[in-house]
Amino acid sequence: MNTIEFSKFNGQGNDFIIIDCIKNDYSISIKSVKEMCDRNFGIGADGLILIKKSKIADFKWDFYNKDGSIAEMCGNGIRCMAGFIYDKNISKKTDLNIETLAGIKKVNIDPLFSQEIKVDMGSPEFNPDKIPVKIDKKNLNNDGVLENYSLMVDSKEFLINCVSMGNPHCVIFLDNSIDLAKIPIGKWGPEIETNPMFPKKTNVEFIKIKNEEELQMRVWERGVGETLACGTGACAAAVCSVILEKIKGSKIIINLPGGKLNIYWNGKGNSVYLEGKVTHVFDGQYNL
Repeated sequence: MNTIEFSKFNGQGNDFIIIDCIKNDYSISIKSVKEMCDRNFGIGADGLILIKKSKIADFKWDFYNKDGSIAEMCGNGIRCMAGFIYDKNISKKTDLNIETLAGIKKVNIDPLFSQEIKVDMGSPEFNPDKIPVKIDKKNLNNDGVLENYSLMVDSKEFLINCVSMGNPHCVIFLDNSIDLAKIPIGKWGPEIETNPMFPKKTNVEFIKIKNEEELQMRVWERGVGETLACGTGACAAAVCSVILEKIKGSKIIINLPGGKLNIYWNGKGNSVYLEGKVTHVFDGQYNL
């Protein structure tokens, strides 16, 4: 039996099992990922992160969704990883470069408030081939963005906006008359996630405009289900709200069931910045 050491971190309730594979090069199977992330029979988490050495950055990660699938990027996950590295004295650098499948991401840790972590998520990608989403490019607007495209799911029309933040997102703005807390996200989410127009599936964000600076959001994460927060999803929602001129200014506050995230974006061609607190929940050992 192999015993591994782990930590549990969360960002706005979006929780992760984090394992240091620099000190001990653990080998973890997809089966074990699923078992560890199980909330009834395992540790319980939305995802699992393995921290490894990198030849081109300070560190790299292997990131797994709770169903064992690999994700290119996770905004809250990378902030939690940086918090782990800082808290565990693996590195006391306050600016870290972390290698992901979506490229190298730059993460900043506030040394006075080490739980406050900001990450440069890079520029949003609107090219359908790179999101990816199967769509005739004649459906794109003049700026090359898939904007308010009508998607019929189970006889219901959704106006979708698609963007990649290193992983695919489908952003849907709901009418203000709709109670966001009562939408059947467990029905709509998986039906949209697995729609054939998304060859790698997609994350799905349901949004209501709170005011000129704030959004309310629920999210269905690809390979996970509904989560209390999603960093890349918050970025995607903020980007689409700016593109559609539903919000003013370059700072957008995203209100999620698990808490608030701050997003900063100055328009196309610029990086999106994700900022928020992370929490170290507990440490433990797990027998594989």
